[in-house]
Amino acid sequence: MSLQSLERRSGRLPAQLTSFVGRDEELEQIGRLFDRCRLVTLTGPGGVGKTRLAVRAADGLADRFPAGVCFVDLAALRDPLLLPQAVGEALGLPDTDHVAALDDLVGRLAELSLLLVLDTCEHLVDACALLAEVLLRNAPDLRVLVTSRQPLDVAGEHTLVVAPLASPIPDRYDGAEPCESVTLFAERAAAVVPGWTVTPANHGAVALLCHRLDGIPLALELAAVQLRALSVEQIVDRLDRRVLHVRAMRTTMPRHQTLQAAIDWSHELCSRGERTLWARLSVFAGDFDLEGAEHVCADADLPAARVYELLAGLVAKSIVLRADHDGTARYRMLDTIREYGAELLERAGAAETIRDRAFGYYAGRIEQARAELGTGAQPRWLRWFRYEQPNIRALMEHALTAGSDDALMTISLGVGRLLALQGMIGEIRHWYRRILQTRELPGPRGTELLALAGLAASMQGDLDGAAAMTGRAEERAVAAGDTAGLGYIREAQGVAALFAGDLDGAGGLLAEAAGLHGRAGTADVLVPVTEVFLAVACMLAGRTEGALEHAARAVKATEADGELWCRSYALCVRGLTRVLGDQAEQARPDLHEGLRVKRELGDRLGIALALDMSAACLATLGDAPAAIRMFAVADRLRNFTGTTLFGPQHGVLREVYEQQTREAVGEQAYRETYEAGLRLDMDLAVAEALGELPDPGPAEEGAEGDGNPLTPRELEIAGLVAQGLTNREIAARLVIAKRTADSHVEHILAKLGFTSRAQIAAWSARRSEP
Repeated sequence: MSLQSLERRSGRLPAQLTSFVGRDEELEQIGRLFDRCRLVTLTGPGGVGKTRLAVRAADGLADRFPAGVCFVDLAALRDPLLLPQAVGEALGLPDTDHVAALDDLVGRLAELSLLLVLDTCEHLVDACALLAEVLLRNAPDLRVLVTSRQPLDVAGEHTLVVAPLASPIPDRYDGAEPCESVTLFAERAAAVVPGWTVTPANHGAVALLCHRLDGIPLALELAAVQLRALSVEQIVDRLDRRVLHVRAMRTTMPRHQTLQAAIDWSHELCSRGERTLWARLSVFAGDFDLEGAEHVCADADLPAARVYELLAGLVAKSIVLRADHDGTARYRMLDTIREYGAELLERAGAAETIRDRAFGYYAGRIEQARAELGTGAQPRWLRWFRYEQPNIRALMEHALTAGSDDALMTISLGVGRLLALQGMIGEIRHWYRRILQTRELPGPRGTELLALAGLAASMQGDLDGAAAMTGRAEERAVAAGDTAGLGYIREAQGVAALFAGDLDGAGGLLAEAAGLHGRAGTADVLVPVTEVFLAVACMLAGRTEGALEHAARAVKATEADGELWCRSYALCVRGLTRVLGDQAEQARPDLHEGLRVKRELGDRLGIALALDMSAACLATLGDAPAAIRMFAVADRLRNFTGTTLFGPQHGVLREVYEQQTREAVGEQAYRETYEAGLRLDMDLAVAEALGELPDPGPAEEGAEGDGNPLTPRELEIAGLVAQGLTNREIAARLVIAKRTADSHVEHILAKLGFTSRAQIAAWSARRSEP
């Protein structure tokens, strides 16, 4: 609901005193739901805008109902027995006892085609459920729209979860593109401080504010009020633990005085067990699953068998949000709600105990993941890591500040491997740098961490940093007779030599590393990748047979246990080696399988290298435009991961194929195609490289016979479809209504005779070819 009170008139829709922002998709969905059902409930956390959305939707639907709309505000009602009277009063019925009032309601509504809006039902959910059932059963032309933090759970009910407004990613927002949460904040800010706007000077602070407040409308409106006395930068600075304690306008309803009050309202609705679980769940920084909740939150006072029941209650009350990922239910709390729970946990004196329990749970899971990363369980662990990464980052922070050296090493070595397999080299360096700056880590695991830190530095081209760390590690390993540690060190030094362009030196060091790994019996996902680096060194040195031999060894080493990450690199290197040996057609199966696996694993660094190698193959086979697009996407991904090619020789090789494509299409076409590639969605680029895009087929020619029947606007939208944007994102980019974007896409499909967005993407990409 808006910060400024809605003017209440009995039974009539409340007048909107502030503008309505966004929600086009939700409004359309509500309309479609009422086409086929009679009871729709809008659920979501406090302050997310359920009431405003319901009012807007009801206003848009009013013409469907001859008797109009009746709005009933139940926020101040505490006695469920008075519910029929409250609804009757809104309808203008006489004041009677609750039994007579219900009879009067049924009699009156049975003859009307009406939309009844019951607003704020969560504290009267049972009474509202019973009333809705009785009325809908006896009034065939009645429709009911409900707002509640939990569903009514009655037959025929359709629920729509109202999400927060879209919020920007602070370090990627430039203020140019429209964003719902920014628009809302800016409009409310201008109402408080006339003339206030988002500017190049403050857009970064505005983006951070909207992001930290989760895009919750109530929170944004409360923050906007503070602009009377503070700048937006000062407001951001004063966001202490993301819970705003601000004084709102005097006309605001009591339960909306502050964000704290909105959350207090939800807390009062919870049972004692739900309140305890809410507080304990606050230790999760991000998404979590039921298993994690049970391990971390259960104890003698809260048995594991009760966690699901209580969690379901919190989901029903919109305290916890639920979503399905890969067939598993995952849960999360908005930050403002999580921080409220954290305050409760601190006040209960249980924060340290629950944090330690979370630390132990994740440490055990990470140790198990490390042990199984070289097996067929690898994809499952990488999916788990992607979902749990916010929690693991919080775990790393806790380990750095409060954990023992032993616990820190256990976690950091496992996390480093999980990050490596996702291509997140910069984050490895971030954590390892902090660890090495603050801790003295003795023993073999400290040596291993130094070596892996050196390896990560090499991957990002920091050869001086790599030499410093591997030098420190070597002194320790030699003194301790640590064969396994020396294997990691030689591997890191070999990679550094490769990136420095010393192919002979790289080959010698990597061969020594392979021998040391074997003598030490090291079982690690990083061991077979030594053979991949050896294959790269041989390939770049022109030793084709050696490259194929080492790649084959790497493939064989991964077969028994079903490991995929190293295997996919080996396949890609073998594929590029065959391209260099004038066997481009024979190279395609290896390149395709390697790229498919990288996509499955979500390894962005691996996808970048696989696309680069696939581009060389495409260039050799004469498909210059596709090769140029693959080069562009690979460059964008490498910039994202902060990594480089495999040394200067690899760069020279890349330039050869780039020049080949330039000569094939001409400099102007090359630049245009490359720029288009930079905007191409990664998934579409991978699909094109794999030959998975459907053949767009022949498009009906336009008036000029150029195969383009589209208007300039439709061409623009087709290009955005090719970039992977949804209709809603296209609407935001072009500052048009989503309905307009939907219509444009439908017209494009009809004009081109296509049936899928992928066909549009393929047509758009191929149209850019010379």
